[in-house]
Amino acid sequence: MPLDASAVRCAAYEIDKMLQGGRIEKIYQPEKDEIVLSVKTPSGNYRLVISANSANPRLYITTTVKENPQEPPMFCMLMRKHISSGRILRVTSVDFERITDIEIEARNEMGDSVKKHLFCEIMGKNSNIILVNDEGKIVDSIKHVDLSVSRVRNVFPGLTYQLPPDNERKNPLLLTKEDFYEIIATSPEGRSIDKALTAALSGISPLMAREALYCATGKSGALMGELSHEDKEKCALCLWEMFEKIKNYDFQVTILYKKGEPKPFDFAVYPVTQYGDEVALEPAESMCHALEMFYSKRDAAERMRSRSYALTKTVTLQLERIRKKISLLHTTLSESEKKEEWRIAGDIVTANLYMINKGDKSLTAVNYYDEELKEITIALDEKKSPGQNAQMYYKKYQKAKVAQVEAAKQIKKANDEAEYLESVLAGIELAKTPSALDEIKEELVDAGIIKSTFTKKKGAKKVKITPPEEYTYMDYTIYSGRNNIQNDYLTLKMSRANDLWLHTKNIPGCHVLVKNKGEEIPKKVIEAAAVIAATNSKGRASSKVEVDYCPVSHVKKPNGAKAGMVIYEGYSTAVVTPDEDFCESIQKK
Repeated sequence: MPLDASAVRCAAYEIDKMLQGGRIEKIYQPEKDEIVLSVKTPSGNYRLVISANSANPRLYITTTVKENPQEPPMFCMLMRKHISSGRILRVTSVDFERITDIEIEARNEMGDSVKKHLFCEIMGKNSNIILVNDEGKIVDSIKHVDLSVSRVRNVFPGLTYQLPPDNERKNPLLLTKEDFYEIIATSPEGRSIDKALTAALSGISPLMAREALYCATGKSGALMGELSHEDKEKCALCLWEMFEKIKNYDFQVTILYKKGEPKPFDFAVYPVTQYGDEVALEPAESMCHALEMFYSKRDAAERMRSRSYALTKTVTLQLERIRKKISLLHTTLSESEKKEEWRIAGDIVTANLYMINKGDKSLTAVNYYDEELKEITIALDEKKSPGQNAQMYYKKYQKAKVAQVEAAKQIKKANDEAEYLESVLAGIELAKTPSALDEIKEELVDAGIIKSTFTKKKGAKKVKITPPEEYTYMDYTIYSGRNNIQNDYLTLKMSRANDLWLHTKNIPGCHVLVKNKGEEIPKKVIEAAAVIAATNSKGRASSKVEVDYCPVSHVKKPNGAKAGMVIYEGYSTAVVTPDEDFCESIQKK
């Protein structure tokens, strides 16, 4: 995990300088495992994000504003009760662990001044946010840990707060050069240095251990048994120098990028040289800036994937059922094409009843429907009478005749349903915010697609439709929906007859609208809108995408059609290449 104890120490140091003496004005809980403190200080207002997310735990000053739930969760309410309007006394890292202690002076129910501690434990799946009172008792935590989760350390209201067990690992900030050498020299020869040091020292990351070895020897993957006495001494010296700088808050925050990739893959509070030319190094303004760059998009994408998983799974299963149904209907349709054979068989059996005896297994007779009057052999049911055999074939004919008509109707209906579900999946993929997913949930409940997994509570408020995305190009305003509800709102409510409407040809995607200014819309504007439609569709990974466009007056919504489903005529088609960077550059923020 990139956020090791050295990074936590650096972040706590920066946060302390920025927030010490500041007053907590507001407390939010945008996620089930994340809180945000809005702090007012003489130098300005800051937002401190503290996340106990198992995949991306973190703590830093952020400039990002997230959506908050309409009703604050219980932990958020409790935090507001205990530390709202409290003053931050100091922010410190605990020993050399990934734990930060935010000491707060607040008022109790009697109005007396009391000190409380907000412990932020950044420990992967065991990450937690724990509020502790002045007596050292746990007031509450964002995650409760009982015996079923851990037999070593429980976290529950009323229990005494205890630090996580350190497994007898040593604090590297308290060690000398000789201590580091002793640890290296006594480690098993078959163990790599990163595993040896992370087992012996608290808070050190494998990256840091490898960097010390690389600085000393020019190699980062050697086993302990491969190191000479001189190598071990050099490595011990490098480690001691690195931790001396960390102890004295002499940080040099660096962000690491793999060549050719825009997103960082790691960060450190010391220069990283072990990757050579394979990795680009970029100095960061601060630890908080590095953390925001590294985690903001990563965490948002991870949370959206997590939130959309259940929806995607439900819709995908329903789509598979529909496709299986379509396959069976096509089989029925194919079998119904034999209906004329069965009618002819019934006629021939009827015409030759006198030749059939009960118990016969077949009838061979002249096929008077054949121009050459060839003989035909017809299978019979030996348990039926001649007349019953004739009726058997007539019934098959009638059943196939009805099935042919019904199967064709059902196939069209199922294809429409599959097309709709494909558009829903596209909407889930395009969703950028939790509210967009909430819209899709409500849409599916209204459509009767999901019932058991997501249910509406009695008296629950209807989800508000979030505004479609807005773009500006050559002084023209362009709107784009992100899901079927937004698409309907855009096409049916926001538009006028002379506005231009766009949609990808035969590909699920968004509706796009170009507002008409009373003049002919330039070709470049139409192309820009087509790029937006292609980028916000299932075809966004393709090199060329066809996009249909026509006046809104040519777009109709059939009676009973599901959300986002329309028909249109009198259209033209543009072929464009999806371009996410272009769309971001013209999007109105």
